[in-house]
Amino acid sequence: MNLTDVLVHEMVADWGGNRKVLARQGGETVFECVVRPAPGITYVTECLPQRDDPETVGHLVGVLEHLRGHGMRDVVVVHPEFWDVGGTDCGRIVPMWSRLDVEMIASFERALPVGYRIEPLGEVAGDAHDRQVFEEVASGSYGPMIEEACLSVTAGGTTRGAVVVTRDRGVPLIGHLAIEQAQRGAGLGKALLVRAVLGLASAGYADCRLNVMAENFTARRLYRSIGFVQDRATLKASRVTA
Repeated sequence: MNLTDVLVHEMVADWGGNRKVLARQGGETVFECVVRPAPGITYVTECLPQRDDPETVGHLVGVLEHLRGHGMRDVVVVHPEFWDVGGTDCGRIVPMWSRLDVEMIASFERALPVGYRIEPLGEVAGDAHDRQVFEEVASGSYGPMIEEACLSVTAGGTTRGAVVVTRDRGVPLIGHLAIEQAQRGAGLGKALLVRAVLGLASAGYADCRLNVMAENFTARRLYRSIGFVQDRATLKASRVTA
């Protein structure tokens, strides 16, 4: 199918500040994706259908042209890794999921080192990249923050690590977890995660999702250690600019 055969691109409201773009042909939706505005950039995610098919990729390219017409000229597209949408390769992403089994999760709790404590989220932690990601998550691109699961670990009045969880399209999403470089290896990240997902369970949520870079094996092992599993195909992020 030639892109000119796609008769209509329609942008409609989605959860929070997100938008959904639908490509329609003859009154039927042939492609859809979610558009997430973030500071200085736009993300395109949740592409459907996920088929190894040039026609489907063509629909995505048509959507990107539609977004450029709305002034969105710097876009990161998260898509099946077997699609080629051009642009700059930003890496592969592993989607993970966990059912919030309180008894199992509570079994992973361990005492923190002496002098450390977990508190409601105050300051964030990590390097400049971590702080930038925290700022992006806090902007609302991935839904409102879930207070019961947004936490800091502190020692001596200083934040040593933090985790932020949002309600992304109605489902809890671990937006970012960071521990100061010098504090890694002491179990602080696992302690934060366990307490965060227990907070989600106490707030009534049944499951939780996260996305992690495929090459970040340390983080993937950490998430698996408390029950997260990869539940969908690995994705790829591509940055496309006009």
